Amino acid sequence: LLQDYSPGEKHLLLQLSNGKVNYPVASPSDLPPLGNPDILEGENDLTALSFLHEPAVLHNLRVRFLDYSSIYTYCGIVLVAINPYDQLPIYGEEVIDAYSGQDMADMEPHIFSVAEECLLTFQTSIIISGESGSGKTVSAKFTMRYFAVVGGAAQQTSVEERVLASNPIMESIGNAKTTRNDNSSRFGKYIEIGFGRKGDIIAANMRTYLLEKSRVVFQASAERNYHIFYQLCASRELPEMRALKLDGPERFRYTSQGGEIHIPGTDDLSDLERTRNAFTILGVQPDQQMELFRILAAVLHLGNVNIQASGRSSDRSYIDADDRSLAVFSKLLGVEGPQMAHWLCQRRLAVGGEMLVKPMSGQQAVEARDALAKHIYGQLFTWTVQRLNSALRTQGRQSKSFIGVLDIYGFETFDRNSFEQFCINYANEKLQQQFNRHVFHLEQEEYVREELAWSRIEFSDNQQCINLIEGQLGLFDLLDEECRMPKGSDESWVRKLYDQHLTSKPHPHFRKPRMSNSAFIILHFADMVQYECDGFLDKNRDTVFEELINILKASQLFQQQGNVSSVANGSVRSGKRAREHKLTVGFQFRQSLQMLMDTLNSTTPHYVRCIKPNDLKEPFLFDPRRTVQQLRACGVLETIRISAAGYPSRWTYEEFFSRYRLLLRGSQSQEQAQASCRQTLPELIPDPDQYCFGKTKVFFRAGQVALLERLRAERLRVAAVIIQGRVRGWLARIRYTRICWATVTIQRYCRGALARRLALTLRYTKAALVIQKTYRMVVVRQLFLMIRQATIIIQAFTRGTLERRRYRLLVAEQAAVLLQARVRGWLARQAYRRVRAAVVYMQCCVRRRAARRALLKLKTEARSVERYRELNKGMEVKLMQLQLRADQEGRKSAALRETLHAEREATGAELEALRATIQKLESQKQEKPQPCPVISEREVEERRRAEEKAYLHLPHKYTFSLLSLCVFYVFILLCVCAEHVQQAVSQASAALRAELDEERRKYQGLLREFTRLEQRYDNLREMSLGQQVSLSLLTPSFLLVCQLASPSIVCYDLYLVDESCFVRFLESQLRGQRNQREEELEALRWQLSQAISDIRVDSALSLPPGLPASVLFLCVRHADCSGDQTHTRSLCSAAVTAMKAALKKHSNDVDMTALWLKNGCLLHDLLTQHSPKQVGGTCICYLHLTDLQHLCPYKPHVLIRALSNLCIQAYQQLLSITEKRLQNIIVPALLESETIPGLSGSAVKLGTSRKRAGSDPRTVGGDAPTMGLVLRELGALHTALSHQALPPTQMEQAFHQLTYLISASAFNSLLLRKDMCCWSRGMQIRYNVSLLEEWLRSRGLQAGGAVATLEPLIQAVQLLQAGKKSEADAQALVQTCTALSSQQIVKILTLYTPSSDLDERVTLNFIRTVQGLLKGRSDGQPPQLLMDVRRVFPVTFPYLPPPVLHAEQLVIPDSLKISFLRRA
Repeated sequence: LLQDYSPGEKHLLLQLSNGKVNYPVASPSDLPPLGNPDILEGENDLTALSFLHEPAVLHNLRVRFLDYSSIYTYCGIVLVAINPYDQLPIYGEEVIDAYSGQDMADMEPHIFSVAEECLLTFQTSIIISGESGSGKTVSAKFTMRYFAVVGGAAQQTSVEERVLASNPIMESIGNAKTTRNDNSSRFGKYIEIGFGRKGDIIAANMRTYLLEKSRVVFQASAERNYHIFYQLCASRELPEMRALKLDGPERFRYTSQGGEIHIPGTDDLSDLERTRNAFTILGVQPDQQMELFRILAAVLHLGNVNIQASGRSSDRSYIDADDRSLAVFSKLLGVEGPQMAHWLCQRRLAVGGEMLVKPMSGQQAVEARDALAKHIYGQLFTWTVQRLNSALRTQGRQSKSFIGVLDIYGFETFDRNSFEQFCINYANEKLQQQFNRHVFHLEQEEYVREELAWSRIEFSDNQQCINLIEGQLGLFDLLDEECRMPKGSDESWVRKLYDQHLTSKPHPHFRKPRMSNSAFIILHFADMVQYECDGFLDKNRDTVFEELINILKASQLFQQQGNVSSVANGSVRSGKRAREHKLTVGFQFRQSLQMLMDTLNSTTPHYVRCIKPNDLKEPFLFDPRRTVQQLRACGVLETIRISAAGYPSRWTYEEFFSRYRLLLRGSQSQEQAQASCRQTLPELIPDPDQYCFGKTKVFFRAGQVALLERLRAERLRVAAVIIQGRVRGWLARIRYTRICWATVTIQRYCRGALARRLALTLRYTKAALVIQKTYRMVVVRQLFLMIRQATIIIQAFTRGTLERRRYRLLVAEQAAVLLQARVRGWLARQAYRRVRAAVVYMQCCVRRRAARRALLKLKTEARSVERYRELNKGMEVKLMQLQLRADQEGRKSAALRETLHAEREATGAELEALRATIQKLESQKQEKPQPCPVISEREVEERRRAEEKAYLHLPHKYTFSLLSLCVFYVFILLCVCAEHVQQAVSQASAALRAELDEERRKYQGLLREFTRLEQRYDNLREMSLGQQVSLSLLTPSFLLVCQLASPSIVCYDLYLVDESCFVRFLESQLRGQRNQREEELEALRWQLSQAISDIRVDSALSLPPGLPASVLFLCVRHADCSGDQTHTRSLCSAAVTAMKAALKKHSNDVDMTALWLKNGCLLHDLLTQHSPKQVGGTCICYLHLTDLQHLCPYKPHVLIRALSNLCIQAYQQLLSITEKRLQNIIVPALLESETIPGLSGSAVKLGTSRKRAGSDPRTVGGDAPTMGLVLRELGALHTALSHQALPPTQMEQAFHQLTYLISASAFNSLLLRKDMCCWSRGMQIRYNVSLLEEWLRSRGLQAGGAVATLEPLIQAVQLLQAGKKSEADAQALVQTCTALSSQQIVKILTLYTPSSDLDERVTLNFIRTVQGLLKGRSDGQPPQLLMDVRRVFPVTFPYLPPPVLHAEQLVIPDSLKISFLRRA
């Protein structure tokens, strides 16, 4: 409004978005509704608008939807969701993490915000409604996904996976394409998700309402049947599907009536695969899945059964005996084809106590066939829901609370409305009544809480319309009564409606159309709807003949599925009237709806209203007329009206004081805010009915905030005029003074310039003469020097050529002499080797002959009888001697082991000495050439002649020249390619390093997953301790088999069989010693585990860093030096297991986790340092200890790998503890805390502080978190790591991960909170970040990239503080914000909110300019909007060789409780 309006004026001067306009006004009632202030543009909550009317609501939704691309908006307790018809990156896991644990009023409106609010209180319900195509199913799907991710994070059970797996199944069998939606839900569903005590999902249950079974047999134009039929047809070529005899969907009557076979962008084959995977997750076996598919395929074939009319008047019908569709149908279901054909065309009637068979006409037979198809599909749908519910239950656990998600159809009105629309609109009437009463109740609760004097707010109650439908003699009662009549019809039912509600007792919500006697009109809360009565009775009865049901009951397939045993969803018509019409569809629907209303009334409801912005399904196209129609139908405008009837604008006294301080009088302190408001507000608003003072808030009627804004703007304008006058006068005086000073200065400079010009001319004339003289002299001198230099160069080249020629001749002669010497030496050595080989061969022959003679002599002696007699003499004496000497041999064995050990050491030392000698001889051999062997004179002469002959044929003149040239070319090539080779090597190294980091990250992720699964296994084992499971594996037969399988003693001499007794005696003694040894090892392992896991925290922290690891290593080395590898392995495994138990015991203690991280790393380095290295197949041991010998190679890499995994587990646990402590304080400390006091005191935005109605504000105990608390948590971690003397690289990696978490969490919250995107808040955030940067630099942690991870947050803050008007500002923003993606920059600019009147919003033209500049930037940023909070950087543990370790240097305190160990 550009000009004040006075009564009687005929025009208004208005400022619109497209310019100024004169608006005609005939009377005051024609005045247009007032617009809200600019500061309320794009408000998150519609009820926070100053002027509450339809144009303001519609304008605010349009601005948020089109300008800000925000599809969610609050309206009190209602979340308005506009379908964007486009994929938006706002549903990823990073968005779920950003909303998890946050307050609903602080975040941008989102479906996740409503879900998070439900998780706080439980026993709540989310009611999602809207027209077909408005996005109800998608909203319900994302809600359940949020519950699954957040609720399943504690235990990681499979229940949340099964909950999500139910969505594709229900979409396949319950969704279809309509003219308004490609994936429309043709049923309502209510899902109860049960939660355990820890907040984890443990069960779920689904209830469905009013499946549209008529779609199975009929589809309107441009619509499809249920998705599952088209998915089966698309997969007909699969091997397992060929038995179903399917064809294309255009060949079936039930799938081709609508003319729409395919949906653009949808792959039916992949959708079926996803459905089958979901069935598998829910425990449905493949054979059961195929039985379901057989039934569905049979329904398709049933629709193709050709029923032909016969008889004179076509009162009979028949089916051909060779009908292919009927044969396939009968084969798939396992029923008798002739019986089915007979009873599809015949019906049985009871007349006078007799049963008669009456033929049916062709139309009646077709209706019976369609009724059978609908019945089969309905029962299949019911069985599937029951199967899903059984799979979603958890055995043995009961849910302590639940959250319900209601996805139900919205108000519908078409050109022709039938029974389905009647039931749908009736359900919406009930839901709207519950919604109105709940909104009214919350509104009055607020007034009572603030102790306001209020009058009852009137709201539209639709109880009369509900009574018309469900009351006594209502529409449902009359419909059920007509269904019970033998000859009831739709026409007679409509006449009863006219008589009851128009003639006898007229009802205000019931009308009769003027041009029709078969329709009626109901005035619903949303609109007036005309219903056509055709088909009401048939749909309400939902009748199927009993003979057809009996045929299906005889099928083994249906007996297994149980689909026909119950007919609760319909009636079975037989020949006896007493068995007709058990339960009508309307009666069942009323019962289920009443149960639903009881459930909703027992919970705290949350409402989501889905809006369809246009009927063309175009992305981000806003149709105001269709939007207003849906806002009225879903009750959003009713919420606005109830809020406007009371006090819609609500401010706390502190917020009101901060905003309107310049309008108030009296004390200007926050403590006196309430007194100042009570004193000044009556002067600003004379009418006391327009405001009201509460205990903590001040309430305003609609439009009063706009009045206060106008008064504030006028006060600021007057002050601005005064300031402008003073400033302009000061600027004019300054300008006059500067002009006077500039005039004098210009005169002085002009006179000086003329004088300097004259002096310069004189100097130029003198300089020209000097230049000419000097130039002539230089030309002559240069000519002389050039001639002299040319003469010297010619002489030098000539002398060099002569010397090089002489040098080449000398080199050639020297090379020839060298070649002759080498060849003669080689020939002499060859002759010597041949002679030596001949001598050796001669010796071998002689020795072989002597050996053969000795062998023959020995064989002759062995065959003699006297030899055997000598051997047998004294055998019995030997046996007794062996028994007596058994003990002596046992004692000697120990002495022999010691001797063997000493021999091994001596042999090792001798071997090392021999190796050193060999290396020394080889080095001497390389230094001194071998003397040439003796060669005969004849051979020398022959070699000399051959060399001379070869030398004559060799062009030796060019040999060395060619060699030198090759070397020169190779050198040039190496010089040229050196840079390229180095660059290629660096690129390959970078790629390998990146691949190594990625593999390390994957491995550590798998290790983290393994730790989580191990924890889950421990939890499950603890839960199942009460169950006694007896497994008798060690049975006597098993022991007998083990004994028989033990290696037996093999006697190689038939005369030594009696010695087996002695051998068994020795084995028994050895077995006893081994058992005793194992008992000692088990006791040692137990004592070691107790010493590690039961150590006190104060005692452990007082130990020197790494002392437990040093003690463990010395124990391992001592056990290894004893030669007992079993003992060593057992000790190592016991140490690793005990350290894992200690980590689990102290899973929330930073200091103890850091202690075991240090000891694990130190033990890993010690074992790596003293483990044998495999070099060329040889085991080489690098030893640095004098009191220990060597480490036996018993696969030490296995233990090193286990310790490496233990270190990674400790590191991850250390970060997890700190992240849990930081998680809830990052956003309040970094974004909300005001470290700079008073900076944002005047930046309170209208309506932002008002909490959503129905959502209680969260109580935070104590003071709000600040940056000091964050730095204290980080300092505690730094102190723990420093106390254990961990390497700086590990500390840098840990803080690199933590600073990334801090930056990502704060940055994501900044992108989702509009109140944070302002200049003053950016200054606060930048100061808080600078405190964190200073803390990191003061402790030397910036080298590991910890400060670099804060760059996105820093650039986002700079974006808030930078100018955002001109094109130069846009270019500067694009060049500055290199760490931000295009989507993030545009999102921040869109959310930017002025913090005061001196600031302005970012214009759309500026945002488009920035988008144009960002298109040309190839920054390689990911397309996602938010940062991945769950990103984990791979950790590397550097190998640092520890110093030499001696047992004498260790000081072991008594608190370790390891007195069972002693120094060897």
